[in-house]
Amino acid sequence: MGLRLPTSTSFKPGHVPGNAVLTPQNAIDIRKLYASGWTIKQLAAIYGITSTHVYDIITRKKWKNAEQQATS
Repeated sequence: MGLRLPTSTSFKPGHVPGNAVLTPQNAIDIRKLYASGWTIKQLAAIYGITSTHVYDIITRKKWKNAEQQATS
């Protein structure tokens, strides 16, 4: 399916602030995994973020331009 779990080497310079936990691709992957049936709680545990952060990604309150950032 092409989904990647977060790693310390998955950051692309210029796209992610130095203190960010996720990359734009991670946000895209979270949305895909949620759409395929994963729960918010499972995704939060896998990515090391809060359930609220996962919910904000899914509802596009955060990382709303992830697709554009991942392709640049």
